[in-house]
Amino acid sequence: MLPITIAESLRSNWLSRGIKINPGASEAMIQVFESKYEVMLPDDLREYFLLVNGMDINMTDEDLIRFWPLEEVKSISEGASEYSDQAYLPDPHFIFMFADYCIWSHTYAIRLSSCEKRNEVYVIGDKSPIFLAGSFTEFVTLYLANRCLDFLKSA
Repeated sequence: MLPITIAESLRSNWLSRGIKINPGASEAMIQVFESKYEVMLPDDLREYFLLVNGMDINMTDEDLIRFWPLEEVKSISEGASEYSDQAYLPDPHFIFMFADYCIWSHTYAIRLSSCEKRNEVYVIGDKSPIFLAGSFTEFVTLYLANRCLDFLKSA
């Protein structure tokens, strides 16, 4: 039996909690995203979008976290209206928001590049970004353990 992937674990978790999810994105949609931004999705994030592609537009989990579909994912530099002061962010055009907490109180963002070497996940809010995880897999592991909001306790 093959091990369950992080995307499959996330999908099962959401379905068991009655969270409405989107059908997976197509490989063509992912290629368009990668081409547009000149980045390469890491394998774990690619698999997630192929399997789930985020939550339904009107859906959040019990903690008010909403994972976005690929069509909504954007770089911090594109989200200038939400985060006008980007001076504290290194390379904001390579940091992509993919989920939010409490209707944009904070967002979760991942560093992407053309070579897939660094894929840290950050919490982005009104202060400097807070490092949360070294990869999407680590982030989802924290999420499934209900640890994604721990940064609020330390902030």
